[in-house]
Amino acid sequence: MKSIVISCMLIIIMSSCSFENNKLSKNISFSRKDLIEVKELKNPEEIVIDSLLFPASFRVIKDSILVVNNQPMCDYMLEFYSLKTLKPLAQMIKKGNGPGDMLSCYLDMHSSENTTFHLMDGKAKKYYKVDLDTLLYYKKLKPVSSFGYSSEINPSTFILDYSADTYIGCNMWYSPDEKFSNGISMPLSVFSKNVDNKKPMTDFKYFTAPVTGLLLFKNPQNGLIWAADKHRDRICIYNDSLQLLSTIDGPDHFEMSYETVQSNSPVPFVTFTNKRDIRGYSDYFITDKYIYLVYEGNEYFEPMELSPVEVFKFDFDGNIVCNYKFDRYVYSISVDNNNKYLYCASRKNLQEPPTILKYKL
Repeated sequence: MKSIVISCMLIIIMSSCSFENNKLSKNISFSRKDLIEVKELKNPEEIVIDSLLFPASFRVIKDSILVVNNQPMCDYMLEFYSLKTLKPLAQMIKKGNGPGDMLSCYLDMHSSENTTFHLMDGKAKKYYKVDLDTLLYYKKLKPVSSFGYSSEINPSTFILDYSADTYIGCNMWYSPDEKFSNGISMPLSVFSKNVDNKKPMTDFKYFTAPVTGLLLFKNPQNGLIWAADKHRDRICIYNDSLQLLSTIDGPDHFEMSYETVQSNSPVPFVTFTNKRDIRGYSDYFITDKYIYLVYEGNEYFEPMELSPVEVFKFDFDGNIVCNYKFDRYVYSISVDNNNKYLYCASRKNLQEPPTILKYKL
C-alpha cells in the first residue's frame, strides 16, 4: 500500500522539526484535501455470541481473546471469550462493595502489546491495574495494584499512571475558553494517589465537564503524552513534564464558542453555542507500529441516529498514514498485531445493543 501522508508533514520535514528528545515541533493543521489516500471500509464480518449479557464495549487482546465490558445491571461486569471458538472463558466482577466487586467498571484497554491493562471504578474513584493471565486463572478480580483518584478528574477521561505516588488526569473544571476556565490554566495536572480534596461544586464558578474530555495515552515509542480532544478536532502532544510540544488540528476546524445555561445545579453549566454538541475523537487503539484514532467529526450529536465515523491511522511521529472511512458508526476498536483487521462495536442508536464486527484493513 502506498504510504499516505498529509501535506503538512512536508512542513515538518523542511523545517527539520521532530519529536526527538522532546523538542518542540511545529504545530500541524490539515484539511480533508490534504489526505492523499482514503480507504473506504464496508461489508464487515459479524461476530455472533449468543450468550452475551448486555455489553457496553469490547476489546480484542492477543488476537485471540474477546474482552467484554458489560453494563452495570448485569450479573458480571467483565467477561472473556475465545475469539476462535466464541465460547466463554471467564465471568467476573459483580456490582457491590465486597471482595472482588466494583461499583462500576470501565475497561481501559487500548493495546494488545502486553497482557496488563486497567479497570476504572468511576463511582468508588478507584483505578486498578490487572493482568490478563491472572484474571483468567483465578476467574476473579485480583489486581496487580490499585489506587484512589480525585473526584476532580473528568469522568469521561481515563488517567495515566505517572509515578509510584502520582498520576496524570484531566481536570473536570478546566475549560479551553479562559472566560469559563475556573482559573485552571491547562487541562492536564499531576495528582497524588489516594488523595481527594473533595472540593464542593460551589468552589467553582462554572461546570465545564460537558464540553471537555480527552483520550489520554502515551506514545509507546518516545513516551510523549497524546491528548486527543473528545469535543474538538485537535490532538495535543506533551512531554512528561506536561509541556505542550505540538498540536495537530483538523480536518474540520470547528468554531469553538461557548455559553452558559441555567440549571438546578449550584453553578451554571457550560455548553457549546447554538445548541451544538461537538464530537471529535472518541476512541483509540495502539499496535507496535501505529496509533488508530476514531474520529466522529459532528457538530450535532444525534443519539438516535448515529453517523458513520472515520479512523485516522498515525505513525509514532504524528503523521497520518491512512484515513479509513467506515460505512457506519463504530466504537471500541481493536486492531490485530499484523495491522490487517480491525474489530469494533457498532450500533445504529444508543438504545440498541451493540454488535461485534471485523473489518479487513
